[in-house]
Amino acid sequence: MEPKIAQRETQLYAGVRQVLRRTDLPDVAPASLSTVFAFLQQHRVHATAAPLIRYFVVDYNTGEMEIDVGVPIDATNLPADARVHSAQIPSGTFATAIHRGPYEALVHTTAALMEWAQQNSIRWEMLEDGEVTRWVGRVEHYLIGLPDEPNPKNWQTEIAIMIFAAQP
Repeated sequence: MEPKIAQRETQLYAGVRQVLRRTDLPDVAPASLSTVFAFLQQHRVHATAAPLIRYFVVDYNTGEMEIDVGVPIDATNLPADARVHSAQIPSGTFATAIHRGPYEALVHTTAALMEWAQQNSIRWEMLEDGEVTRWVGRVEHYLIGLPDEPNPKNWQTEIAIMIFAAQP
């Protein structure tokens, strides 16, 4: 893993918000993504990049998390919908790393990125309270994966986490 630091612009996306247990993610994410793609197709909105999962809250006490499963889009306004909403990942400085291989091992690459940040005195843009972490900008972009690539050894996921920017 070779982390990189880069400035990123705001990224608009269409997504489905979920509160779930980490163990439910492999089942919930594909279904949510199908919902988003069906909505986009129905309303003729185009995806501009790879699907993503954005983490808002991770509760290490219960294993629950609040996420958006979605895809970047080229539209600024979406029609009202009970499930699909528009949102944006804020602009800022992000540390990124590419995970290669099955999703089950993604947690190890994320842990390595977290350790790298600690060793390099990098603070994340987040709040922690009693083993509950609220992220400002923590995203996984699924660059290569299903359905286009059936072999998990060839999958690639970008992990991007916003770095704390001290206010002047």
